[in-house]
Amino acid sequence: MRSERLAMAMLAAVVALVGCQARLGPSSRPAYVAPSEFEPQEYIWLTWVERGWLGGPSLAEASLEALRVIVPHVRVRLVFSALAEDDSSFFPPHRRSPAVAEERLRTRLRHEGIDMSRVEMIFHRQPVGAIQDPGPYFLRASHGGLAIADYRYDHPEPAIEALDRDLAARLGLPTVPSPLVSEGGARQVNGRGTLLLTESVELARNPGMSRGDIEREHRRVLGVTRVIWLKQGPADEEWGRLADGRWGIGTGGHVDVFARFAGERTILLAQVNEAQRAAHPIAAETHRRMEENLRLLRTARDQDGQPFRILRVPIPDPMTASVTYDALAPEEQSWFEGATAGDRIEFYLPRGYLNFIIANGVVVTARYWREGLPESLRHTDQQAAQSLAAAFPNRRIVQVDAVALNYEGGGLHCYSRNQPHADLVPR
Repeated sequence: MRSERLAMAMLAAVVALVGCQARLGPSSRPAYVAPSEFEPQEYIWLTWVERGWLGGPSLAEASLEALRVIVPHVRVRLVFSALAEDDSSFFPPHRRSPAVAEERLRTRLRHEGIDMSRVEMIFHRQPVGAIQDPGPYFLRASHGGLAIADYRYDHPEPAIEALDRDLAARLGLPTVPSPLVSEGGARQVNGRGTLLLTESVELARNPGMSRGDIEREHRRVLGVTRVIWLKQGPADEEWGRLADGRWGIGTGGHVDVFARFAGERTILLAQVNEAQRAAHPIAAETHRRMEENLRLLRTARDQDGQPFRILRVPIPDPMTASVTYDALAPEEQSWFEGATAGDRIEFYLPRGYLNFIIANGVVVTARYWREGLPESLRHTDQQAAQSLAAAFPNRRIVQVDAVALNYEGGGLHCYSRNQPHADLVPR
């Protein structure tokens, strides 16, 4: 009888424990967590597109500059297609064969002095530009090993929406599916359990969902325990016709444009200077938004209840470009709803220094000044480099000309993806 009573007591204890775990969740430790970009990386993914966008320079020129800087520090996975510079459309029905396109690109990169032993070529049937958004967002399992977060992505080309799943299959990695619409550039993590989001982006992408619904889904997929909501991104990052009659071609406020983690408890936030606020109404609005985000960050705490160190990084002066509607390919015209034949379209180039790439020993950010442009722009370039050097004292800061990417509404980080080591690494 005593042994039976002991067995029953043990069974009751197990049932109680299981019931407690059911209320708390299957485990207090998530199956996967989103690693930080400032930890050691195994690869940096970049894309290669020879065409320009909206009349801008070839996107490949910026990719080439980034390759030169990154390859000595970390291996690169370069995603390319058979799209050629002289194709009349971004999605032509006939292209070069993958083998011909790859050999042509290899020849070009060798001629440019790129160490091809550190570059892995990955062909994709559709040209991939800003891979940060639809591309493979890597997660690390609690026991080591990688998976890919499979969020939904709104894009007219199904092959681009499926890019993360396609690459996961090629790499032999599991996916963590989510019904949430979310782009890679809209999320920033410190790798320890804290996530930065922008309210204007997440709510717009997921109408009908509350902040709580969105937050719970990100917690599930990314393994985070603390979510910090910022309000809006820069004003020239908006999409569509703006109040001054010009167009915006940005993301509507991706957080990687204006707020980035430089360490577990260090956040970099964009800052508008007094002269810019006085000279540009669009910059004045950006200033208002950044100061509101600053107030939120000052009261925020990380996953352990600790405050953040907040460092400010300048922004360049607002800049616009223009193009005639008739000169655009159909894919480009679709960006300007309401414009018609004969219209001349002036649009903002979404620029900034926080859309950088962290590639182990180097941080690659934008450079905007060139001969003939205002000295104020050279000054903000220098200030940005100094601010980033203070935030990353053990890394080299390199600035490259990335203006071509601004013509497609992005920057260096948008055209890259960090892949961490599969095994757990020391802090």
